[in-house]
Amino acid sequence: MNLDLEQSAPLRRRGPRPESTGDEVTMMPTPPPGLPARHPLQLLKRTAIIGGTLYAMHDINLFHNIIHSPKVKHEWFKIGLASSIAIMLIKAYIELYQGKKKKKQVEYENFRTATHASIFLILIAWISFHKSLSPLYGGFKTLLIMVGFGIGILLQAALMIPVTGQNILSVVILTFFLQQYK
Repeated sequence: MNLDLEQSAPLRRRGPRPESTGDEVTMMPTPPPGLPARHPLQLLKRTAIIGGTLYAMHDINLFHNIIHSPKVKHEWFKIGLASSIAIMLIKAYIELYQGKKKKKQVEYENFRTATHASIFLILIAWISFHKSLSPLYGGFKTLLIMVGFGIGILLQAALMIPVTGQNILSVVILTFFLQQYK
């Protein structure tokens, strides 16, 4: 059996090869698979993920328990909130002031120290929120809550909302939560 590789299914979708002139052969890049990021179906999917995650957290009374439960270690939760606010401030400074105002390219090479500080603050927030909620929910359920919040709410919102909107929304939400949390 002679298999013609040019006619096999994966290669058939590539399109014709350009004629070789002896120089390097350059192929036209293929567009990324799937829908564009701002397509209404993508936005609907992200909104559904956020809504489902918020419903699951409402179903286990997460917000009420954080505010009122004596089993939550509130000192550790305050440390997590403080590190979250510090992450938000670093993010706003780099993206809005350095990136937009000073027109500096926002990449790792230009902001190594801020990147490492953010990673350290994320680690502190992760540990402190885990230590805060694990007496009430247990280790595994706390891990699921934190991953659900990170992937189901934060990541989806970051992919859906522009940078300026993210910073404004995070200030509003953290201010509201700080007023509720005593």
